Amino acid sequence: MASNAFSDITDEFLVCQVCLEDFKQPKMLPCLHTFCHPCLERLLATEPAGKLDCPTCRQDVPLPNNGVQGLKSNFLVGELRGILQQQSEREPSEEREDGVPCTVCGAWNSAQIYCVECTHYLCPTCFNTHFKNKPTSTHKVVIVQELQSVLFTTELRAWETSKCEDQHELNKFYCDTCHRVICLHCLVTAHKDHQYVEIEKAAEREGAKIKAKLATVKTTADLHEKWVQQLQAVKDGWSTQVQRAEEQIRKQVNTIIEAAKKMGEDRIGQLRAMNAAREKQLEAAMEAAEMDLASARSCVQFTDNVLEYGTPAEVMSVAGELSGRLEETADDKSAGKAELTKHLVSLTFEHPTSNVEQEVSKLVGGIKQTAIPMLYSPPGTTQVRPNVVIGKGGASLKLIKTVGESGSGDGQFNFPSSLAVTAEGDIVVCDHDNSRLQFLEKDGSFKKKVDLGFWPRCLAVQANGELLVTGDGHRIHVLDKQGRDSRVIQVTGSAETDEPTYGVAVDGLGRIIVTIGYQVFVLSPSGDVMLKFGDKGEGQQQLGPDLRVAVNSSNQIIVSDFGNNNLKILDSTGHHLFTCPSRGSGPGHLRYPWSVITDSEDNIIVADCHNHPVSVFSRDGTFIKHVLTRGEHGLYCPFGLALTHDGHLVVSGSTYIKIFS
Repeated sequence: MASNAFSDITDEFLVCQVCLEDFKQPKMLPCLHTFCHPCLERLLATEPAGKLDCPTCRQDVPLPNNGVQGLKSNFLVGELRGILQQQSEREPSEEREDGVPCTVCGAWNSAQIYCVECTHYLCPTCFNTHFKNKPTSTHKVVIVQELQSVLFTTELRAWETSKCEDQHELNKFYCDTCHRVICLHCLVTAHKDHQYVEIEKAAEREGAKIKAKLATVKTTADLHEKWVQQLQAVKDGWSTQVQRAEEQIRKQVNTIIEAAKKMGEDRIGQLRAMNAAREKQLEAAMEAAEMDLASARSCVQFTDNVLEYGTPAEVMSVAGELSGRLEETADDKSAGKAELTKHLVSLTFEHPTSNVEQEVSKLVGGIKQTAIPMLYSPPGTTQVRPNVVIGKGGASLKLIKTVGESGSGDGQFNFPSSLAVTAEGDIVVCDHDNSRLQFLEKDGSFKKKVDLGFWPRCLAVQANGELLVTGDGHRIHVLDKQGRDSRVIQVTGSAETDEPTYGVAVDGLGRIIVTIGYQVFVLSPSGDVMLKFGDKGEGQQQLGPDLRVAVNSSNQIIVSDFGNNNLKILDSTGHHLFTCPSRGSGPGHLRYPWSVITDSEDNIIVADCHNHPVSVFSRDGTFIKHVLTRGEHGLYCPFGLALTHDGHLVVSGSTYIKIFS
């Protein structure tokens, strides 16, 4: 039975992942990862700022006043190791028959009873005295032979580790005031005025709470497993897609090359045909020109001879024929030149007017990455993501309606800092300085208001109709479809005690992403902290104190870092992927970015507060365009952003709401 109970225990749980040896003084971190006390001390010594991160999940570890020593010890590790060692060393059929001496009377009497609380072996005589003595009459005892049992060894270790560190007595109570286990002596002294309960009842009470949370985490683990399976499927198919695309590119290039060769041969054949015709024409023209030249030269020579050597009588005898011949030769010469000019043409190659590389690039084609839809998404928890693409094409957005003015009445606003759209299509406005939410119809007309009693900061809507509202300390208020407070999520573990919850979003796994100060928290759907990360500073991978968040279809986290004037894109576990763009006022720059959202193609849309436009970046951080500007659309200090289901972009300013198509 014991062997089956511990058959799944492996070295994964019994070996420190830093030194890869058996645990020495195992210490458990708040993230539930365990490491050797000496290993943690060495890691802490290497950090210049005295800051400790978990070596496994990289979460910040808040250290007690006494440092690593104050972290809780993981007694379970020692228990499991001892049980496994005893199992391996002890044969199932083996039974020890060695006598154990009584440790009380000092005589060599064989002990038959073991007192767990006194840690004494007792012979029958001493046991009777022990049992009759009132202070020890209720002590837990066990027959010595049962000490050989693996199951009892487990129970015994549990008793041993429950001894009071101060009094070395058994802890039998739990102090609800101090949140620690205590013994009877501590109860009547240091904790006499505190609220307490028997440790069994406390364990039963807390165990029920833990089981409820465990069920949620198991569900979350199932979601992660499905997500990993989906990623693995995409990863497995990626290399095939790359190879297929490469083959298609090479095939297209070869087709273009063959077509270019064929076209070149056609052009060369055309050139050669033109050459043959031109050569015949030129040869005929040359032959005619040479004959005209010979005739002209003969006429010139004859005329020169007559004029130089002929007598007057001889000149006069041929004067008529000679003049006619000269005139005829002169006329033929002009006509010959005119005819010859028709056949004298130049030959050049006419290059295409367009850019050859661009034209070839068009023929080769491009590579397109298409977003893969989520194969699994938990029902009723994911963020509402309308099927809308912003910034595509050259058309400008047109203003449909402007609503609102400064004030505290219905439809009036005082710093509408954030927007959201419900599953029913209502526009929800975070009316910050009026400490309320206002619900508007699709056309912007007032529908209702919900008073909150605190300054709301940001909104996120879940598909089940619940509305998440931040701004009340370290809490997230969850409102139902009617706007009633259905529950409150308490976010624990923040380093910023004075900063409230701020940016909020819900990803495809149903996880709630929320910011407090410079930290980003990832919560389970029930509100338990699963991850937290964030390093304060102005570096490319550091975060400022004023953050708003969005997610895309890959569960990447987009952080609008107001103070650092940029966007941080992180993967689903919080690891930094890249930062874009830089501070500035030109296209592709940001100055105090406010709200950030994504469209159905994962383009990033950000309200650039101090530059005044609403800008669109691709999912890889490349600037696409300004879709709204101050000059064209009258935008001034945009704050909130939201996309409606019918393709409208809603923007809030200091006192107004604008709806664009």
